Formats: sequence, C-alpha cells, structure tokens
Amino acid sequence: MEDRTLSGFVETTFVKIKPSWMMSKFSSVGPGLVLDIGPHVTVTEVEHVETGEKLEFTTSCVDKHVVSVLQCALQINDPMSSVGQFKLRIHYSVTDKTSSLHFIPPLQTHSKDKYFLVSNTQPSNARGWIPCQDTPALKFPYHATIRVKEPFTVLMSAIITTTSTDESGWVTVGFRQEIPTPPYLIAITVADIVSVDVRGEGLGTDTGLAVPPIRVWGEKSLMEKVGPSGILDLIPRMMDICERKYGRYEWLRYDIVLNPPGYMFRGMEFPAMNYISSTVLNFNDLAGPNYIFSNIIAHEMIHSWFGNLVTPKYAGDAWLAEGITSFEELELMEEYYENPEVGKFLRKDRYTSLKKTLESYTGASAKYKILTPYLFEDHPFHGFTYIHYNKGSLFLEYLANHTSREKVDQGLRSYLDSHRYQSVDTADFVHMLYQQFGVESAKDIEREIFVWLERPSTKVPVKFYQSEIFEECSEIYKILTRSKRNRTVSWKLKDIAEAYDHRTGLLGDKAGHVHSQMMIVLERMKTVINRANMTETRLKNWKILLNRLDKTFKFSQKTESDPEMFAKWASIALRFNHTSTMSAAPVFFAENARLELVFSLLDAPVDFRLRGVFANILRTSYDTSRYPGYIGSLLTSYAEYFIGFYEP
Repeated sequence: MEDRTLSGFVETTFVKIKPSWMMSKFSSVGPGLVLDIGPHVTVTEVEHVETGEKLEFTTSCVDKHVVSVLQCALQINDPMSSVGQFKLRIHYSVTDKTSSLHFIPPLQTHSKDKYFLVSNTQPSNARGWIPCQDTPALKFPYHATIRVKEPFTVLMSAIITTTSTDESGWVTVGFRQEIPTPPYLIAITVADIVSVDVRGEGLGTDTGLAVPPIRVWGEKSLMEKVGPSGILDLIPRMMDICERKYGRYEWLRYDIVLNPPGYMFRGMEFPAMNYISSTVLNFNDLAGPNYIFSNIIAHEMIHSWFGNLVTPKYAGDAWLAEGITSFEELELMEEYYENPEVGKFLRKDRYTSLKKTLESYTGASAKYKILTPYLFEDHPFHGFTYIHYNKGSLFLEYLANHTSREKVDQGLRSYLDSHRYQSVDTADFVHMLYQQFGVESAKDIEREIFVWLERPSTKVPVKFYQSEIFEECSEIYKILTRSKRNRTVSWKLKDIAEAYDHRTGLLGDKAGHVHSQMMIVLERMKTVINRANMTETRLKNWKILLNRLDKTFKFSQKTESDPEMFAKWASIALRFNHTSTMSAAPVFFAENARLELVFSLLDAPVDFRLRGVFANILRTSYDTSRYPGYIGSLLTSYAEYFIGFYEP
C-alpha cells in the first residue's frame, strides 16, 4: 500500500429502457450512458462484456456547487441500439487524492508504522472510487475480488466468500453482498489489523433470533488493550435487544473496525462492518463504564435496520436514517443500562444542542433549519448536519408524547417491514403515520407534522426535557469555578475527580455520565469566557482557576487516554496560554484527525507562538481539496485562520 493507489475494473449490469417524453425533452445529457466519477478517477478502457467491443467514452468535470467541489461524469457511447440488458467492464485507477478513500498516515495510527485505509463515501461519494450511478435512490447487490499484500488485511461491507495466498504473499479475497445496497454504503478497509471474536452465548434462544457472529478489528497494540478488558461484551447484548425490536439482523455477520485517531468521524454504519473511532474509548478504565463508546455502538448498530435496510432516497431525507436511529438509540441505551435517566439526559442534551444549532443558521444557511431541506442545487454534504439527528429524533419524541410510545414503536416496525430493501422519502413515512394513527387522528396533528418537517421551529415544550443528570451540571460548574477554596469545596472536587477517573457517575448510575457532564460543564465555561469582558484581574483569576482544575483533573495529560476531553479543555486553556496544554496540543492535533476534535482549534484564540504550528498541521494532515462540501470549506477556513495570523 506504499504507492497508495487502487486499480482494477468494475463490471456492472445495466438495463436500457425507453425514455419517457419528459426525459427526452428535458434531459441535459447527450445519448449514451452517463456515470458519476470522482476527479481523481482515471478511466482507461470501457468494454462491452458480451461482445468484447471497446466503447468510446469521454470524461468531464464541472464546478456545480457553491463550494468548489468538482462533479465529474463518465459518458459512454450508446452500447445498445435498442432497449434491453447489457454488461460493461470499466478499467480504472484511483489515487490517494480522492475524498472517498482516506489513507490515514502512520503518524495518526496506533502502530505509527503503516498506512491505514478507510472509506469516506457518505452521503453520496462512492463515485470517488467506483464509477457508478451515485445516488441512494439506487440499491443493488454486488460482489468484489480484492488483492492485497501481506501483512495487510482487507475487509468490505460484505461477506468474505473466498481467500487465497500466492507464493509472493499476495492475498486474494472474494466478497459478496446479496442484500441490495446503495453506493454510499459500499466500503473497504485495508490495514495491518487483528481481530477478537465476541460471543453472545445463550442470547436470543427464547426468540429464535441468535445474535450473528461478531468480530472486532483493530491494530495489534490497540486490541491487546481492548480485547481482554470486557468492554466488548456489551455488543452482543445490544444486538439481542435490537433483534427483539426490529427482527432478524440480515447482514449475516457484524464486524466492527476500531479506526485509529486519524479517522475523521466518530463512527459510520456500513453494512456488516461498522466503523468506530478508537478515540471514544476511555483507556483509563476500559473495564469500567464507557458511556460514549456504548452510545456510538448503539447508534451505528441500529442503522443496520434504519438506513441500511430502509434507505433515504434523497440527501434531504437523511433524517429518515439519522433521526429515527437517534430516537431508537435512546430506548436501546435505557434498556441496556436499565436506567430511564439515560434517555432523559440525552433528550435534554439534544434539545439544548438543537436550540444552539438553529440559532447558528442565519442568512443563506437558514434553509438548513428545516428537517427536509431542498438540496438538489447543493452538495449533499451541505445539508448533512446535526439537524437530521437531533430534530429528527425530537420529532419522533413529539409523536410519542402526543400519542404513545407503543404506537410509534408499532409504526416504525410497520414502516421497516413494508419498505425493507427499498429507498424511501419523507412522503412514505408520513403515509405510515396516517396508516398507524388513523386518518382522523393523523389529521389532528397534520399542521404540527408540517411544521416539524417544513419549518425551522420545534413543537416540543421545554418541560418535556427534564433530567436530573443534566441539571446536576450546574452544581458541578459552581463547584469547579468557586473562587474561594474551602474544605467542603475541596472534598466535592475530589469526589467529582474520582467519579470522572472511574466513570462511576455522580448519581451512582453505571452509565458513568460524569464524562458527558464534564464536557457540558467545560462547554458552559467556554461560553462564559467568550462573553466576558476579560479584564486583567479576570484574566489572572481564570488562569489560577485553570491551573487548579488541571492539577485536580489532569486534563492536559489526557491526550491519549481521553482525546475528547483534552480537545474540549484545549479550546479553553489555549486562550490563557496554559503551559502544559500548549506543550501537548501540537502533537495531539497532529496525531488526531477526528473533525470534532480538530474543530475545537478555532474555538481557541491561540497564542501566536502556536498558530504557525497549527497552520502547518492543517496543511500537512488535511489536504482540504479532498473533502467535499462544508467539511472542506471549514478545514480551509481553519487553515487560513492560522496561516493568516502566523507570525514567523
């Protein structure tokens, strides 16, 4: 994998149909077949499989969107003079510049010695490594044959059917995915990784739905820590809960790849192979509660039904995957932890987050406030925001509050069963509501449904979101920011620090919410600081306070054991030139490419001594031209921020 390129061919069966009058009159493309490709895909030959004829083709790229994202097309001369079925073989190669594949550099892995390849094909970006009709409205089965050199292992979002190794150490692996899959859910991983089998003996025997084979993959040094810890035992138990609610898991096996710190996201729900970032693990206490890890496992696992089996047809309907999954994730967490406070806390946190998000969208971006934005003139990534997650989830909370949770559960199961293997839109979901609630009952809330889907507001009363765990954050904030030290405050600080270190939770809940509470407290602290008139006296007091907090919680030492917390802490401490944080930050941000962590850079008015360091990190770690839509735009603005203020 040293040359970081992929080359080979794709064979696709097409069906030529007679175009309608509307298609003939308004189509903007010429005769022949048009496929989506990425700007870093080089097509060398197109042949008709049945006849062996070499077909003429052209490629072209145009800048179609507000952000500079090249949209490229492969136009192939008409392979058939009449309607019917035909198969084409397209020979091509892909470079490491494509945004669809991320060759994570050794510096951003656990081993520090080899590249680690992952897919970044969501929401409509499979074209960057496979010439195809790149739309979630199209689903199809597929098979693949991949060759890699030892010691690398290749995995896909499909089932391994054959494996062979030749004398030169080249391994050939065959894959097959029989369930119709949209292009953005076709994934590949190539890395030097090992695996641990996670067994769920006895689970599902009473329902006849035995949990599928489960295997967790990761770099050897990582799996030596994770494997024996017991943290992976939650996976089969969550799978058992899901199968009881949604029916049999249909993807035959459930693999999880624990991606290195260089992976851009928290997780991704590829069929039969979920991605989870290793940065969400609590390495201080792997055997203890790992609330964030379990939360992400729950979310990506539920996508095996909502999103993968039933898929949103358009980018503007992404809430049908993310919103429904986020809603169901609450109940899974509550049932797994046997604690309703888990769901209450998440609801309150989401409601608070949604309010901030809605307030942040102004001007031209205001259209993204609605749950079903019109995105046909935008890059899909533009509208792919947390609105889909949080507002979609709260919309279903509203329906459950207005009717009953049981009715919503029944409706979702009916929606899942009737649209299995299909791509759907919001109209299909609304039709289910009328069927489930009855026409008259649905008409009673018809206007509210319209407001949720097509307007920027929400309809859930604030009083619905009450959480003892969330409200406790205010008390923690007061204790942490108390200006005068006394014995009572010292003891309380000690209790909070102990709960934080061991994830025990201040309320004794085994989910260990104290980590999430501390994240909320630090975010509140950052908001207060940003709004404050920072006089010399206040500046001095804040520096004293931060030194005290770091001495107690050792935030500046959490670069490896708790990356999320370090990034949040750094967004505050760097503003005050906190010495140990300034020392740790350059290495941390060079080794961690998760976007949520990187974005904390701009939250900190960084001292000029570090701006040049961060500018270089952004230039070397992120080729911003690779990333589509708002991600590329944000990374570019971050780089410009640090480069523009750099004083050599």
